[in-house]
Amino acid sequence: MISKIHESISSLNSNMFFAGIMMLTLNIGSRYVQLNLSPSAESYLKYAITKEFLVFTIAWMGTRNIYVALTLTAAFVILADYGLNDKSNFCILPEKFKKLQDSIDTNNDKIISELEIKNAMDTLEKAKKQQVNRVQLGYLSFYDNTKI
Repeated sequence: MISKIHESISSLNSNMFFAGIMMLTLNIGSRYVQLNLSPSAESYLKYAITKEFLVFTIAWMGTRNIYVALTLTAAFVILADYGLNDKSNFCILPEKFKKLQDSIDTNNDKIISELEIKNAMDTLEKAKKQQVNRVQLGYLSFYDNTKI
């Protein structure tokens, strides 16, 4: 009986589908779990090395190799903190993406208000309408050129 249970558990341990399902469950389920930590403990976890530890954990769950997980974690930290951080001297983002935050935060108070969000959404709606109009004009022009 015990050997049968051990055999079943060993089979699950080596099953990549089971590991993948567990990783998806971890990623999706972790958003909805309330830990009810004190504000100081929550702050410590938020600003300490939590991001790096979480990335390492996810990488290890996916690879089951500590060296590969450490390498992926280091690459993620370098990219997130330097390569994709618009405040970094080593940022590799194109200028148009760096200016996106500044174009939304119109009063430069570093806080995006509801009004600024509404204005940005209105601008996006106008751009979408312009794009639709251009496509429709293209169809009309094609139709006019193909008349017999």
